[in-house]
Amino acid sequence: VDSFMNIKKLAKKLELSITTVSRGLGGYSDVSETTRKKIIKFAKKYNYSPNPNASNLASRKTNTLGFVIPLYGLNSNKLNQASFFEFISGMSNKINSENIQFIMKFANTIEEEKKAYDNLIKVEKVNKVVLHNLKKNDPRIKFLQKNKIKFVGWGRTQGRINYPWVDLDNESSTNLIMQYLFDRNHRNIAFINVDEKYNFAYQRKQGYLKFLKKNKIKFKKENYISVAYEDPDQVASVIEKKILKNSKITAIICSTEYSAAGAIKACNKANKKIGIDISLITFDGNVVNFITSPSLTAIIHDRKVLGSKAIEILTSETKIKNNSYYLAKPEIIERGSVLTLKKWLKFNIL
Repeated sequence: VDSFMNIKKLAKKLELSITTVSRGLGGYSDVSETTRKKIIKFAKKYNYSPNPNASNLASRKTNTLGFVIPLYGLNSNKLNQASFFEFISGMSNKINSENIQFIMKFANTIEEEKKAYDNLIKVEKVNKVVLHNLKKNDPRIKFLQKNKIKFVGWGRTQGRINYPWVDLDNESSTNLIMQYLFDRNHRNIAFINVDEKYNFAYQRKQGYLKFLKKNKIKFKKENYISVAYEDPDQVASVIEKKILKNSKITAIICSTEYSAAGAIKACNKANKKIGIDISLITFDGNVVNFITSPSLTAIIHDRKVLGSKAIEILTSETKIKNNSYYLAKPEIIERGSVLTLKKWLKFNIL
């Protein structure tokens, strides 16, 4: 292996022009897939890695991906931040194989977040962005489209979606949880959600309401709580005051790991044994499972696959279509925190 391999030497070994090799490594559509694969194979064999800064200067274009992580609102607590890095881990292999520069920025306020996107586009000259934490109506979509930035949404907005995206199947996930509880004779089910301005929270609420309607169960306002801030202590207080004092409620769904941590605190304080006196099930649960007791039954999604699919869409050789998308399918992991009720209870608690 030539440790000093450059593009000129690589082109000579391939018997191709330097331009063809450069464009093949850059993923340009005018280089056939067969030739591109051959170029990549030789580049790996001879330990050649192009200098992205040099190629950017030469082409006046970039091959740079921007990603902004907000550390406020939903993500002010470290539990939620873990999901970002799971997603980024899924992106990393694709980023490396496609020779993409990756710039990640952090923002402590909404103003800092706006400035971060502005900096990525105008100063860093990124041409790709992964957008996340989408709200029902999200102004960042128009901003990126106006600046002609290729992007993929990690999540969706409401209404007509004219951009590619990857996401959790939130309504289907909630439906799966509700069916899981329903099959275990639970009918009075509480749902702890976050602010529905975030589209994933809105979708989860819709899944909850649709299941109740489909199964002719009356929606009870007192069984549904939306918590503005992701603070386990605040969630615990709300659950203790509004949920656990209602003896008819037999199960609680936690939309986030914060809610789950808060629910465990509330149950412990109220001397309610989880999986015996009250049933708990949460979304995610990978982090909370390691730091709380008992472990909670959870519905999980593979965020690494989501990250990988996002980069796959961004680096597609064909033009991104607005209907390009990927939905991560949910799976329930049983950990003993959901009790199967005796059938007579099903009628007794209605």
